[in-house]
Amino acid sequence: MKNVEAFLRDWVNADRLELLADFLRPRDPEFAALEEACHADGGALDALRRKQINAGLMFAFWQGMRLNLENFYAPVGTAALTMDLSQLVREHILFNMPAYKAAQQELSLLKHDLSEEAMAAVEEYYAYLETVGLKVAHYLGFRQGDFLYPMTEPGYVPDGAATQTYRMELEQYLGISLS
Repeated sequence: MKNVEAFLRDWVNADRLELLADFLRPRDPEFAALEEACHADGGALDALRRKQINAGLMFAFWQGMRLNLENFYAPVGTAALTMDLSQLVREHILFNMPAYKAAQQELSLLKHDLSEEAMAAVEEYYAYLETVGLKVAHYLGFRQGDFLYPMTEPGYVPDGAATQTYRMELEQYLGISLS
């Protein structure tokens, strides 16, 4: 099983969806079945959704890094651990970003070319990634801040309690281990 630190080193320079899939496969038994059903068709819809979700994963990862830094500068003022997770990831912003919306429009055109079964498998897989995947990417971004900011932010000290609390709450919410 790939540990979090190894995962984070590779995150920025690789296909984020594939890295997230590698991270989730051993942790969530539901993920592997969804992934297999989605890739059974392997068509244009999957490629387009992959491009779209990669943008979303990077956005969520970056939001996690920003939250970590906000927590460092104003630990009392950061409501990170009390917010709804969809608001924490700022999904409402992501879903309105031009690149994300453009991919969504292209998707609506492709839907007519697929069987209902293939379409359902692809949509279920990506719905999982837009819920669980974005939240895990956000947490991993938060963790990346613990490694990056000591080298880039004067006086930065990782807040181990906040990181641990965030991990435990997210594990409880998702029902999977993020260790």
